[in-house]
Amino acid sequence: MRRLLLLVLIAVLPLQLVQAQDKAGHPEDPWESFNRGVFAFNETIDRYFLKPVAKGYRWVTPGWMDDSVTRVFQNAKDVPSAINHVLQWQWRRAGHSSARVLMNTTMGIGGLLDVASKAGLEKHSTDFGLTMASWGVASGPYLVLPGLGPSTLRDAAAIWPDNYLAPRSLIEHDLTRWSVTALYIVDLRADLLNVEKAMVGDRYGFMREFYLSSRKMAAGIVEEDDFGADFESGDWGDDGWGDDAWGDETSGDEAPTADTDGW
Repeated sequence: MRRLLLLVLIAVLPLQLVQAQDKAGHPEDPWESFNRGVFAFNETIDRYFLKPVAKGYRWVTPGWMDDSVTRVFQNAKDVPSAINHVLQWQWRRAGHSSARVLMNTTMGIGGLLDVASKAGLEKHSTDFGLTMASWGVASGPYLVLPGLGPSTLRDAAAIWPDNYLAPRSLIEHDLTRWSVTALYIVDLRADLLNVEKAMVGDRYGFMREFYLSSRKMAAGIVEEDDFGADFESGDWGDDGWGDDAWGDETSGDEAPTADTDGW
């Protein structure tokens, strides 16, 4: 189904984007008319289906169980993160992610417990879109994908590699794989119920600015007047094992995003 969607997007998007291109507006969102249409479509699905299901999930699921499910998926996301850190030549972070997977999968009972963080192994999530950014690939225009949400041309091109690296791709039984995928989406949406309360004004504009800014920060791009401009460049990357055995970087778990890749 995902591959069919990508084929449809490849065939249809170029024509639609050319027709929707705006001469004025946000410099990184030249296809705003098209994007707003897709955003409205996604919002309708979320309002009448996904959000009610997420609320029901939160209502019937004890807090400790909800947290445990989230930790399992976060543990799985460390697998592609480790691979992408290697591709980005960030060896210390690759070691962090690999050690986190090993420790949480064994002593943490498959990720139900985050013993790695308690042991001082900080979480550093990344993906193939950020790997391409480290190789010098520009993000391209902002793009809202049907059912997937905020993206850019570069991040959209990273969907298939991220999907290929995701541990769920190892599940051969179709029903099981799609059931796990559905649980991940619902759990992620439930975690975002409180976060969305912070949205003010135009929801489309808010999500666009948040996505673009967070991706720039994750890629180590800090522009003047960005909300991350007060961070030093050293906060965004590390190429060696130079400092302590496992490093002294401080970074909390990253806020969940609307993508469904990496686990």
